[in-house]
Amino acid sequence: LLSYNCSPSFNWKKNLNDKQIASFQEDLSALGYKYQFITLAGIHINWYNTFQFAHSYANGEGMKHYTEMVQEPEFAAREKGYTFVSHQQEVGAGYFDDVTTVIQGGSSSVKALTGSTEEEQFH
Repeated sequence: LLSYNCSPSFNWKKNLNDKQIASFQEDLSALGYKYQFITLAGIHINWYNTFQFAHSYANGEGMKHYTEMVQEPEFAAREKGYTFVSHQQEVGAGYFDDVTTVIQGGSSSVKALTGSTEEEQFH
């Protein structure tokens, strides 16, 4: 199995044009490279977007920037299967609410999800 690291360490536009970049992975596949991956893509995405958010937030856009650049696109992405709008679900808040309820003998005043504003506004 041939594999290829489509590394973010390469300056992709230095030696390739947009058309070449767009067909790069299909061209590799035709050459037998069936396992293609990008090392550290997630961390580059996280760092860049965090920088952009912090820069805009610090320069007076604050929550306006958050709602326009993060929350509204998240809402729109639900149609494609994006679920992190309800981050409590993704981090297991419901599970830990259940554990807390069991430990407390059936009732708990410290649950994160049930009855919360998040449950009301995002579900």
